[in-house]
Amino acid sequence: MINQIILGLDIGGANTKAALLQFTDNQITKSFSYIEYFPFWEKTLNEIPKMLKRIVLNIVKKNNYKLNEIEAISITITAELSDAFQTKKEGILTIFAALSKVFDTSKMFFISNNNEFINFERANLESSSIAAANWVSTSLFLGRFIPNCILIDAGSNTIDIIPIKHSVPIANGKDDISRLMNHELIYTGGLRATIPSITHFVPYKGSDIRISFEKFALISDVHRILGNITEKEYTNDTADHRLKSLENCYARLARIICMDIDSIKREDLNLIANFIYEKQIELILDELRAFVDSHRGFINEFEDEPLFVITGLSAEFLIRKTLKKLGYNNIKTLEEVTNIPDSITSSAFGIAGAFYYQLNNE
Repeated sequence: MINQIILGLDIGGANTKAALLQFTDNQITKSFSYIEYFPFWEKTLNEIPKMLKRIVLNIVKKNNYKLNEIEAISITITAELSDAFQTKKEGILTIFAALSKVFDTSKMFFISNNNEFINFERANLESSSIAAANWVSTSLFLGRFIPNCILIDAGSNTIDIIPIKHSVPIANGKDDISRLMNHELIYTGGLRATIPSITHFVPYKGSDIRISFEKFALISDVHRILGNITEKEYTNDTADHRLKSLENCYARLARIICMDIDSIKREDLNLIANFIYEKQIELILDELRAFVDSHRGFINEFEDEPLFVITGLSAEFLIRKTLKKLGYNNIKTLEEVTNIPDSITSSAFGIAGAFYYQLNNE
């Protein structure tokens, strides 16, 4: 019986996700996950290693493991785009420095946009290849279970659309800008998207009202009001730093048209929330149509309709609904395909699982 323990880290600009996987004879026998809201743009350099130490405490030590028992730490980083850093390279190197204070650098491996894991020394020399490559590891992990499909990972602020063929991602884009240009990355999500990024108008009393461009509310308020997320799933900071209760969500939404909860009825705010939700669906619909058009050759290779595998916090209320509007019903979740326990930390499970299978040449 051979046991191998892999720690996977997805270090994002707002959320850092961790997954600890124990493999026994090539099977996942134990798994644990942890997520911490850690907005880099509000933190100091000294707080980054402290956050990493909290992850070790919450996912390693609390589950009765020791750090020296872990065979490898597989890592993906997207926090380099945070405006906490002047450049992406500065962000990557800053996070490297923090990681090296907590983990053995000889055990660290980073996923690159060339579909491979590279060690710490090489990653320092090729920092641009590991920036925002989290979609690669999730694709490689899924590819072990399903060789041909389209993976859609819908998180708090972005949506990744990744075609997978013969078990590897075949995205046209490699970095954020090329993926945006190829409709493989959409900058919207279930929590942190601003309302003006979705619509400039909302309906009120029979008129279309141009909204304020102040950051009065976020899409998380809309989805909380509509019941798409729970208060616990509202993990980001609120726009006004008040509580995440329904009353507060309504109050924030009212401000986008310069009103307050004393001057507007809840039924009017419910109509506004539904309108914004539908506008977000339209935005995703347009991008998915463009993706299908630009990847028509790959999609036509499926005997029947293409298989879509969805994951992430926003998968059910943003992606499944949009796919069905497009007439696609062959939809599975990453969790049911791979047996990982939850969708919110799926990228961390993906980075750990992909590294294990690449390490063992499976």
